[in-house]
Amino acid sequence: MPARYWLARQRIAWDIIFMKTLLVAVDFSDASRMVAAYAAGLANELSARVILLHVVEPVASYVPVGAAMDVIETAPPPIMEEDLKAQEEHLQRFAEGLANVETVAVIGLAADEIVTQATEHGAAIIVLGSHGHGALYHLFAGSVVTGVLKRSKIPVLVVPVGAQAD
Repeated sequence: MPARYWLARQRIAWDIIFMKTLLVAVDFSDASRMVAAYAAGLANELSARVILLHVVEPVASYVPVGAAMDVIETAPPPIMEEDLKAQEEHLQRFAEGLANVETVAVIGLAADEIVTQATEHGAAIIVLGSHGHGALYHLFAGSVVTGVLKRSKIPVLVVPVGAQAD
């Protein structure tokens, strides 16, 4: 085995053994409740902390067909501060009963914010749940998991919960 591959495998093993922060993205579904419980158990085994993240995505503005370019907003519409506060409170209630958990609620695009927050909090791994939607759903709606996998520079653990949460 070439030395660079051996070193890469050793670095991954080292990161997993000594990971101290797990970033867990949740959307308040039953599936994400299962993912959060799984991550909390893993963090307990590793003596690590959990950053529980909820991303509030901005709602797109309505733009009539054929509108001139000067009508279209360049930035997403602002979300009221009290809406974010409500999401933060919901996230804190969601985290009750989980040990060694910090909560963070932010506004932005889910995949981008998950990767950004993982970097900012020094996470060693990102934990996400897979709802198990079909290919047609992903064609139209996309997938946060796919977006995170494409952008992340740290390991991503995807917990399959689609069949278990239904």
